[in-house]
Amino acid sequence: MRKKSEERRQAMIDTAAEVFNEIGFEGASMAEISARIGGSKATLYNYFNSKEEIFVEVMLKQVGCQFEQAFTALDDEDDIRAGLLRLAKHYLEIVLKPEVIAVKRLTMYYAGKSELGPMLYERGPKRGWTRIAAFLKVKMDAGQLHASDAWIAALQFRSLIESEWMDVRMLNVVTEVDPDQLAASAERAVDAFVYLYQPR
Repeated sequence: MRKKSEERRQAMIDTAAEVFNEIGFEGASMAEISARIGGSKATLYNYFNSKEEIFVEVMLKQVGCQFEQAFTALDDEDDIRAGLLRLAKHYLEIVLKPEVIAVKRLTMYYAGKSELGPMLYERGPKRGWTRIAAFLKVKMDAGQLHASDAWIAALQFRSLIESEWMDVRMLNVVTEVDPDQLAASAERAVDAFVYLYQPR
């Protein structure tokens, strides 16, 4: 029974994705989504509390798995620089993709108009960077990095990774990313972070 329920939930997410892609977040409604599904709004509300919640599920399904791969790049990694470099490259490859940039732009637009921003943050970036902070804390406790607030360190690392790209990509100044330039900027970010947090 639980399997069928999860299958139905996933089918609802897929249908909602079609609605969002066709008429956008603002134009979409729970009534429209339930009509496409072929059920009642009450049934849809049994699975999702709001349009924002189902939109978050759609976004996580579309791009979340890619970030999951990036955030697991540090699992069981002993070499700090090599692990961070692998993460930085993978993260940049994902975060600069057109579909991810589109989600980020949409989220920023609606962040002040609904609960969409906080919901996406809690389910997405916060979870991923909490995992990175845990990795950094282990290295700090082992004396391989300067002991500090691991969460702040993770956010600083993220800022270093994104610093050369995010503004120009979000504002469409840069539409294509050269892999060699991406790799070079990832190295600069990692070098700066390792220098900042070297044991002392």
